[in-house]
Amino acid sequence: MRLGLLGFPISHSLSPKLYEKFLGAELTSYEMFSFEKPSEIPSLSFFADKLNGLNITSPYKTHFMKEIIVESDLVLSLGAVNTLAFTERGVIGTNTDLLAVVEILKNYLQEYGDLEITLLGDGVMAGLTKIVAKALKIPLRQFSRKSTSDLSHLDLSKINQDIQQLVINSCSRDFVFSGKLKGEEIFWDYNYSFLPHQNTLPSAVMAYHDGQEMLELQAKAAIKFWKEVNPKLK
Repeated sequence: MRLGLLGFPISHSLSPKLYEKFLGAELTSYEMFSFEKPSEIPSLSFFADKLNGLNITSPYKTHFMKEIIVESDLVLSLGAVNTLAFTERGVIGTNTDLLAVVEILKNYLQEYGDLEITLLGDGVMAGLTKIVAKALKIPLRQFSRKSTSDLSHLDLSKINQDIQQLVINSCSRDFVFSGKLKGEEIFWDYNYSFLPHQNTLPSAVMAYHDGQEMLELQAKAAIKFWKEVNPKLK
């Protein structure tokens, strides 16, 4: 299987190692396509000639939406994809972020009981989180960098702690949270191996989770998707 990753920046990405781990000898190549500007991104035909499947990360999850086939109404409502399959039927897209967030939030509900989400950010992943939280009937409040003057130093220590607080950081890696916490929160960072948070947050909250688990679930879901829509890969 010939795969690749599109995004910027992606030098930190663990995707090549993850797909090598899960696919073994089935993985023949994994190419990295890092473009700082959308205007630099090649056409879909460029990728189709080289790959069986393409992963897409920030900030390009909406880049190809008007050119691809999306068969999930939920993904269409989200308006963003992170996985493309190049098939005889055309280029088919899905969003494995969605599947991973659903699974992890269900696990958190089982582990911690009732939750209330404090969501940091307002991008694609924030929109996805709101959709999933609504479907799972989890109360959610959102703080955006567009509407909050200093999101990095937000005071979350005064939020009602009668229900377990789950703080989710959906901001990109240029954002570092240095605000106030009560110490009883669960903090879920969608970023993985992000040292500014790994060095400070585990000792400041009840539990700190980074994006490693989500990344692995995304990869497994992507492999399943590629093989389902392209029988030649089975």
